[in-house]
Amino acid sequence: MRSPSRPAGKISVREMCLLALMGALMFVMQVAMAPVRNVHMTDVLIILTAVFFGWRVMYSVFVFVVLEGLMWGFGLWVLSYMYLWPILAAAAVLMRKNDSSIVWAIVAALHGLFFGLGCSIPYLFIGGWNMAFTYFITGIPFDIRHCIGNFVLTFVLYCPLKRAMEAGARQIKLIGNAKKRI
Repeated sequence: MRSPSRPAGKISVREMCLLALMGALMFVMQVAMAPVRNVHMTDVLIILTAVFFGWRVMYSVFVFVVLEGLMWGFGLWVLSYMYLWPILAAAAVLMRKNDSSIVWAIVAALHGLFFGLGCSIPYLFIGGWNMAFTYFITGIPFDIRHCIGNFVLTFVLYCPLKRAMEAGARQIKLIGNAKKRI
């Protein structure tokens, strides 16, 4: 599927609002699902935003990370969020022609599995290999839960959410006739 938004250049007010809303939705869904630790819809929402908006997904990711920092405080973990979520977004943009929920579920699962490893990078500079390794090892149970949650949620929700986003995009005339563009 081609990106429904215009090629590189100026971003329209409509797109800016939609991208900000997607970032806010990522945040709200993560907070709403917080009681189930490390299980959330952020990955599938980033993937879908990348499919629909291409590289402009980075605006949504930025909004999401800033909202997380405002809610929970700007700790060291925010630094990790500044590169881990954009890595997923970049991978999704590069793969956005893919329409298989199983492929997206695997991508989201791998992102969840290696999230803790990515979060341990700042600790490498603060406390050396021992601190980074300890941080990574103690987080493995959470990474496994993150991996499984991402796989299941993305596999189950990718297609229905994509259809809903296509319908919404047609309704607000973000994209023309879906058959022409998809």
